[in-house]
Amino acid sequence: MTVLLAEEGVAYREFALSFAVEAERKNLPLSISQADTLPPDTGLIVAVGIRSATMALNSHAPVLNVLVSKAGFGKLLRDLPAHREKNTFSAIYLDQPSRRQVELITSVLPEAKNIGLLFSAQLPEIASLRKAVAESRLVLHEQKIGSADSLHRDLLALLQISDVLLAVPDAQIYNSSTMRNILLSTYRSEVPVVGLSAPYVRAGALCAVFSTPDQIAAQAADMAGQFLATGRLPPAQYPIEFDVMVNRQVARSLGIQIKEPAALIGQIKAASAGGAQ
Repeated sequence: MTVLLAEEGVAYREFALSFAVEAERKNLPLSISQADTLPPDTGLIVAVGIRSATMALNSHAPVLNVLVSKAGFGKLLRDLPAHREKNTFSAIYLDQPSRRQVELITSVLPEAKNIGLLFSAQLPEIASLRKAVAESRLVLHEQKIGSADSLHRDLLALLQISDVLLAVPDAQIYNSSTMRNILLSTYRSEVPVVGLSAPYVRAGALCAVFSTPDQIAAQAADMAGQFLATGRLPPAQYPIEFDVMVNRQVARSLGIQIKEPAALIGQIKAASAGGAQ
């Protein structure tokens, strides 16, 4: 079994180190490759990040992809070579399930009714998000941007009818060149943002639910163990464990009383255990 690291990154290194610890604890054979070529004769490739995943497409070995979005993995499946079967190519998504995101919103903002959603292209999770929002008796306001030039105008129009803005993994909207202006606009409109990750919260989002590289590494080690025991990779799946981060300074500025992250995690898990996920 080989961990393939085709690119640098703090999260990638953290995953590799945590996965190595988990593999040792489970007595799983492991090597780590940071080369730009595929490792020879490996039983299972754990491809870390989209570049590694793209490289692994051409391997004949089974591949478990991690730290890739569901949309990114969907594109990989569409590009899957004819010689490879889909059941030898699996993933742990970087995204969180829609129900978990909605439960975070209802836990943090119990009075919120209108969720704003800004996107540039059709989202793979839009159907499940609509379902989760409807089941929580909330209203989803969807705004597709016409162009990069209309982003600010479309955002302001959406904020007028939204109690909270849910950020989604859409790089055309949420990227390093737009995030500051988006967060400033939402702050001035007194509409909190539920982000995608810890960096979003540190930048000014109210909160986010996400899975850490350590949590994904533990899940990946379990899936690798299943593969070595059965010769089959489990289906692609969402992260099981997750964390929550809150920005208390933003909460105070917006007059929001927010619970401790541990309490929010417990509330989300309780809702999921009750069949909400």
